[in-house]
Amino acid sequence: MTGTVSSTALAWLLTYAIHSTALLSLAWLVVRARRLSPGASELLWKSAMIGAILTATTQLSLDVRPAGTVMLQREAESGRREVGGTKTPLPIADRAPAAIDSVSTAKVKTTDAPTQFSNTGGGSESVAPVAGPSITITRSFAVVFAWGLVALILGLSYVARRLILVGRLGDRHDVSDGPTHDLLTELARETGLRRVPRLTSTSRLSSPVALGIDEICLPETALTDLDPAQQRSLLAHELAHLTRRDPVWLVAGSMIERVFWIQPLNRVANREIATSAEFLCDDWAVRRTGSGVPLARCLAQVAEWIQASPLGVPVAGMAEERSLLVTRVSRLVEGDRPAHRSRRGLALAAAAVLVATILVAPGVSGKPASLLLAKDVQTSRASESKTIDEDATSSATPTQSVIAPSMNSSEAIARQDTNVDTGVVNALIARLDDENAEVRSAAAHSLGNLKDARAVPGLIKALKDRDARVRSSAAEALSEFEDTRSIAPLAELLNDPSTEVKRSALDALSHFEDTALPGAAILRLLSDPDADVRHNAAHLVGRLRDKSAVGALAKLVGDPSSDVRQAAIQAIGELGDPAAAVAVEPGLSDTDADVREQAINAIEELKAPMAEATLLRLMRDRDADVRQQAAHMAGNRSVVGAIPTLRRMLEDPNADVRESAVDALGNIPDSAAYDALRAALTSNDAKVRRSAAEALGDRRP
Repeated sequence: MTGTVSSTALAWLLTYAIHSTALLSLAWLVVRARRLSPGASELLWKSAMIGAILTATTQLSLDVRPAGTVMLQREAESGRREVGGTKTPLPIADRAPAAIDSVSTAKVKTTDAPTQFSNTGGGSESVAPVAGPSITITRSFAVVFAWGLVALILGLSYVARRLILVGRLGDRHDVSDGPTHDLLTELARETGLRRVPRLTSTSRLSSPVALGIDEICLPETALTDLDPAQQRSLLAHELAHLTRRDPVWLVAGSMIERVFWIQPLNRVANREIATSAEFLCDDWAVRRTGSGVPLARCLAQVAEWIQASPLGVPVAGMAEERSLLVTRVSRLVEGDRPAHRSRRGLALAAAAVLVATILVAPGVSGKPASLLLAKDVQTSRASESKTIDEDATSSATPTQSVIAPSMNSSEAIARQDTNVDTGVVNALIARLDDENAEVRSAAAHSLGNLKDARAVPGLIKALKDRDARVRSSAAEALSEFEDTRSIAPLAELLNDPSTEVKRSALDALSHFEDTALPGAAILRLLSDPDADVRHNAAHLVGRLRDKSAVGALAKLVGDPSSDVRQAAIQAIGELGDPAAAVAVEPGLSDTDADVREQAINAIEELKAPMAEATLLRLMRDRDADVRQQAAHMAGNRSVVGAIPTLRRMLEDPNADVRESAVDALGNIPDSAAYDALRAALTSNDAKVRRSAAEALGDRRP
């Protein structure tokens, strides 16, 4: 029984190792190949981490065996049959098709009396009595035991560190009143939370953190050294962590990383997920506060407080990763955030990949005993037939070497942050001139990871490599340095015949200051045949603030790709020219809901007029996000004619739309809006009743 359980567990572990390596490596390649939004990147990495557990379990449960599957064959029970209380050699036909899988087998001792055979009385056989029982420890049990022991130690270590963190924050006290608590209460109300999270403070923290599912803990300096705008952005960021349940995922992800320590890529995934979470919480906070500048100032201030000693375990903190602070501040100040888009397509693609992994990816079949490839079964049987005569006179158990698959765990990816010496850097720079293109590309990629400034001249030279893969890798590597010497060479790549090279060049240029960007070259790419190139170019054009680009962007409002249309409309909104709103108007009738929503945002950002009939139509749109955004505009502009529609929206099937309608009515100074708010006090939705009650307290008819 024990052998069966351990063999099954070993089969599952090996299957998980194969599947997780495939899925996590695929996620890494996709993230490197495409510039994904933080939300899409987070979904991809989480799907790979959790998906490997699901696919391994499903494949073994359904006994799916794709080509290349490794088998755990049935153990041969020491090659002997019990007869009359003793054991005799099994005939060849009765033996299992595999050798015994054991680390050590105690030899059975016999007396010196010769074995006697008799054919009388039904041909029963007798042998000398066995002096003691045999003890077998299988390899599968040893491997599973070793894995479990290490997993237990790592898991307990994590729990201990969590307990240390709890003790370290044991002196925190509640902040139950004051302006900071009032800001949190206001944010929680705007977010629609049923209860205001607990707000605490301690002198032992240097950075704000979200704890559990309903607590925000601040350093005491945050209550005194930050102005109200900075405090509001800080609280919005931490509230986003709680809303997204990031602290819960951090615990789950950390445990997965430690329990499944055999997969080092889980550490890479957790790091990428944490990075995406910070970007998403920054974006969430900006949407709630209206600007990224206070949050950027807050991050800069918090960076000065951060102590050298970390908290010991991952936490959903505002600035726990110092290395990420510069990128986040730059991103907030420059507004370099991908346009919001639905992740439904990526989720469906991830689900399809998981199903394909179950059906196609090789695994290990859960059978008790030694690990053998299916093609080696005949070899095992031949070996067994050669030793049958020796088994008849000896009780020693025959053994056979185990053939196990070796798997590449992609250690190079997991060690990207390793410090290297000068010799390694110089050797990689020399490989940029290697005769093999794949070697040159790999060298460029590694130099980008190492971020050693001595590599910049060599990488700039590699931008003229004859192989497109090398040029693309060199451009990606240069994006890590943000060295102004590479701007002109990268601008030349925007005319490269390779689409992939142009994408990489655009991505690299996006890391530089807006004033340094080659505007004319980027504008030309708005008419590129590739949709991704047009999409990335449109984003950069928006950063240029060049009002002369409106004409070229206006053409993209009718682009076949919805992503391109959305990016073009966003860019027009960023140009800040109200006269350009006419180019956005076709987006209000676009077939894609995200494009319609972006068009409303752009017109609001440009402070351009919108026909009341058009606004009322958008308030009745089939997409909830569009209706919600249109309701916000009606409230912000105090459109009296929208009051009847807003009143009907109080019964909208979407809760966010209902709350937005209440907020909009509260902003319209008209008696009809006042009456609508009074009627909302009897709504079936408690959030609507609460918002209506608050709005009525802020105004008079």
